[in-house]
Amino acid sequence: MKTTSATFDDRIAQWTQEQQQPWGKLKYKLTQSNLAKHLPAGRLRVLDAGGGNGFDSIPLAEHGHRVDIVDYSREMLAEAEKRIAQANAQDRVAIHTASLSEIRHLFEDRTFDLVLCHNVVQYVDDVPALLKDLIAVLKTGGLISVLSVNRYSLPYHAAFMKGDLADAFSKLDARSAGTYLFDTTMTTFSAEEVKAILMDAGCEMEQDYGIRCMCDYWGDTGRKTQPGVFEQIEQLEFALTDKHPYKLLARYFQMIARKV
Repeated sequence: MKTTSATFDDRIAQWTQEQQQPWGKLKYKLTQSNLAKHLPAGRLRVLDAGGGNGFDSIPLAEHGHRVDIVDYSREMLAEAEKRIAQANAQDRVAIHTASLSEIRHLFEDRTFDLVLCHNVVQYVDDVPALLKDLIAVLKTGGLISVLSVNRYSLPYHAAFMKGDLADAFSKLDARSAGTYLFDTTMTTFSAEEVKAILMDAGCEMEQDYGIRCMCDYWGDTGRKTQPGVFEQIEQLEFALTDKHPYKLLARYFQMIARKV
């Protein structure tokens, strides 16, 4: 199923609800903590490509960085504008209603110090072309952070989250999966596959991380929301995010690379 702006417009309520769940908040905390390890000092120019309602990039604006959010979902961007106002960051965030295929028309080459491409590549038809365009608008020495669903997680997600062993078996070596949040089909990648694309596009690797290495495979919603339990999960996740081999089976991978 091909995604369109309506795919995301129609599911904004489900998406914002997921972001507010403990595991949703954990994903952003881990992602932002990992990214902070690589950021240089000073104020940066940041592109949030497919940034939706701004959960990844508005915190950077709150720290003084200048952010451009590009997305074709008007409902997502409307939510982003509310968050920008709440953060009193209107002078540091620009909103662009556009498809990511228009990136090269919106910005000059070598404009940004940092590009975020989070929860995007699984919905894109031509990932190498997208990442090539994003790297083109990145300054030499600038960073790109790519976050996406890890294809190695699909059997584990089916077995432990859905309790469906037959579906888990069918997911061995699978590349596509349905996503209930947006009621569509996504194409999944592994960290090493995205690494190869980034290197072909002119980057060298900084680090790759696993996001939610254990959280998605342990317990249920009731157990995870018991007092004190999620604090333990969070402690474990921060310990595992950069550890091999645990990160290889995380629900998401985060790949951070530098343009050479």
